[in-house]
Amino acid sequence: MSRRAWTVLLVGASLLLLSACRVDIKLDVAAEPDGSGRLTLTTDIDNEAASLVPGLAEDLRLDDLLQSGWQVEGPTQVNNGGLRVVLTFDFESPAEANRALQQINGPNGPLLAPALKRTIDGSNVATTFDATLQFVGGIEAFSDSELSSLIGDAPWNSTAQKLGVDPMQSVSFTLEAQLPGDIRKTTGTEAEGGVVWSAPLDGSAQTVVLGTYASSKSGGVWGAVATTTGILLGAWLLVMGSLILLVMYARRRKGVAQPNPKRRSSRATPKE
Repeated sequence: MSRRAWTVLLVGASLLLLSACRVDIKLDVAAEPDGSGRLTLTTDIDNEAASLVPGLAEDLRLDDLLQSGWQVEGPTQVNNGGLRVVLTFDFESPAEANRALQQINGPNGPLLAPALKRTIDGSNVATTFDATLQFVGGIEAFSDSELSSLIGDAPWNSTAQKLGVDPMQSVSFTLEAQLPGDIRKTTGTEAEGGVVWSAPLDGSAQTVVLGTYASSKSGGVWGAVATTTGILLGAWLLVMGSLILLVMYARRRKGVAQPNPKRRSSRATPKE
């Protein structure tokens, strides 16, 4: 069984067996002015959910993500027996970020059609991030074709109905994005760390729109170096110019004040 199918099966079983369990997923998208940045996906499983599936930490298979360039931290124990898995991906361009975002998303969401874009106009940089947050089919968003072929289509909804629980009340998916520059447009809620959205639990869609604009008149690193150097050179030239003027002025005064020795000599010698 693949990493995704095995993980989804375990998480789905936890969600259905006890509605008091919590599985909270947060995705952070952080981009820099040069187009690089980091993706961070944090999954927190509370102690009740973790206790339902003994050995969950050992059974998580993340080899394919490691081969794709993701860094994995955990599973580590948090909150008195809960588990946390943190996945990070450092990207060098928006295109690389978009490919990585596709790797953590299933065909039924919760992050559909993510698109990070960057446009440069001279020293100005416009960055946008667009997506749709949606759990298509509710709990079926945690399934895929491979898992459905193993345990049948839509197995969890019928089980949830028999148990009288709503598994979607036990899961959350939060998206937070930090893009360079000033925010020009957004459909999210501005927070201290960036702009935040939450995926609706009723299967409806939440449109993600974020656009920022950064103007760098200094021209980046070289602009800062050039500006600093220019200021120092300008100050040096100003000082040297002042010294030159002082020297010229002193010489002129000396030339005016000093009498002509030939003229003084001619006046002092009487005619014979």
